[in-house]
Amino acid sequence: MRRVLMTALAAGAAIAFASPAFADANCATCTVVVDQTGKPLDFSIYGDPTAGQDQLHVWGSAPNNDTADNVEFTGNSALHITNGFAQVQDSGTQGDLQDIAVNPDDVFSIFEFATQLEGTSGTVYVYYMLDGHSNLYNANNVADYFTGCGGYCGLAGSYTSGKNDNANYLLSGGNFDGFLLATSDGSFSFFQTKQLSYTGPQTFPTPVPEPGTWALMLLGFAGVGMTLRSRRRKDARLAQIA
Repeated sequence: MRRVLMTALAAGAAIAFASPAFADANCATCTVVVDQTGKPLDFSIYGDPTAGQDQLHVWGSAPNNDTADNVEFTGNSALHITNGFAQVQDSGTQGDLQDIAVNPDDVFSIFEFATQLEGTSGTVYVYYMLDGHSNLYNANNVADYFTGCGGYCGLAGSYTSGKNDNANYLLSGGNFDGFLLATSDGSFSFFQTKQLSYTGPQTFPTPVPEPGTWALMLLGFAGVGMTLRSRRRKDARLAQIA
């Protein structure tokens, strides 16, 4: 029984070592915060009204309006994008735009944006999709952010916004494929999102196991040592009997 217990402890330590514990199983560093500077990031997004208007998908151009349609915006309701520094607006019935997915062709590490809501204020939730999902998931698909993205998606945070919200917000902490702005329910909706710019990918340090993980790992090593020691004693006794 003791050998079985020691073996189980060793296996648990190996698993813990291979999969360090994090505050968030998906991305412990991914957050959304208020941007205190309000300055555009490296690559500003400009709208291309000729690429399609008043539909579920509209396109912007980045970096800095190089004429390529390489930033896709997807809504649960029809969208409209302005020419120049992009503003993505609700072009459907007022009160029906609850979700906006943002998907640049580029991988990005920081994204700046602002939101205004129709009617009363409410909570906006920011979901992310990390880079590296090997095309298994679709950054334009709202449902993938909630249920279909496994460890590549998560909730970066939330904030209270309203009709006259002039704050800019930053999503950061990972290398992202896309992100989703979502309202909490159907009682309020987006009017527009603007101030859209981003910074390219960055190198992030490799996460290390937490103290509890190290303790479990060391306990596992101790179990392996005890098991080997017991086996050597048994082999020695058998040799004496022989």
